[in-house]
Amino acid sequence: MSSPIKNVLVVGRGPVATSILHALTHTTPPVAPSILTRPAQEANPLPHNANLKHHTTDFSPASLKTAFESQDAVISTISGGDYEMQTRLIDAAVAAGVKLFIPNEFGQDSLNEAVRERLPPARAKGRVIAYLKRKSEEKKGFSWTALAVGTIFDDALRSGDLGFDLEWRSATVYGAGSQRFAATTMSALGNAVASIVRHASETRNRYLYTSSFITTPNDVVKSLERVMGKEWTVISGNVEECEREGQLRLEKGFLDGAIVLMGREVMFDEGLGAIEKWEERGREDARALGMEEEELDEVVSHVVEEFERVGKADCGCG
Repeated sequence: MSSPIKNVLVVGRGPVATSILHALTHTTPPVAPSILTRPAQEANPLPHNANLKHHTTDFSPASLKTAFESQDAVISTISGGDYEMQTRLIDAAVAAGVKLFIPNEFGQDSLNEAVRERLPPARAKGRVIAYLKRKSEEKKGFSWTALAVGTIFDDALRSGDLGFDLEWRSATVYGAGSQRFAATTMSALGNAVASIVRHASETRNRYLYTSSFITTPNDVVKSLERVMGKEWTVISGNVEECEREGQLRLEKGFLDGAIVLMGREVMFDEGLGAIEKWEERGREDARALGMEEEELDEVVSHVVEEFERVGKADCGCG
């Protein structure tokens, strides 16, 4: 990449977008971040004291191309499992002369074939990566970087999506509870994306793996008991039943509930090998991005404090 990234546009308005914007406003050397949403959407909450421009779009190809002009990088935080929307964003970025596109890949490893077979959004995300590879070969000056973070741990723990109920101090643990999974905090996700922008040349056309830590359900239960000072009730779950119930909900049109259950299956079915790339490359990629490992108890303590203050969360990762 011949020149550094300066103008960065984040597409979307949820917690993931906010975390990335916060990190971009504190990066060195500084960049000029802005946000793109639909006209009816408020771009809040935004980082404090941030001089951010708020652009709007109807998401038509022409509108997107106009919004992307003069931008060096575009970061998508919307509709990660929507192939048509992601490719529309990519095509507009290519047409506008954007140098770097970062897709909404912020989750499990969509290059893992077994994960793609079990998790519908991962299938679409895998196709998006293939599309980005083709576009980067066809268009000189256009590049991409994708970032897999595993589970966005703090929001998934607080919302109950991991199977831990903070209010009733009960946990559904699948199998032996010793399955290792990659977990990344929301703030670490934002910092990793900002690091990609700073190191665009070194990370161009690469699929990266990062995490705040690798842990197990049993370790999370123990951490919660230490932090809360109370014993938790542990309920034994069956990962095969998790798969069946997820498929049933999907067939009935209950998409959100289905994806939560399928996500647990991907994390806790060791036969899928979802953790493998983090164990092979995670430390190396994290070092390349300047990411430091976080302490499980510290993260859990923060989640518990925030839950007691504001209740459950929605990751908004799409």
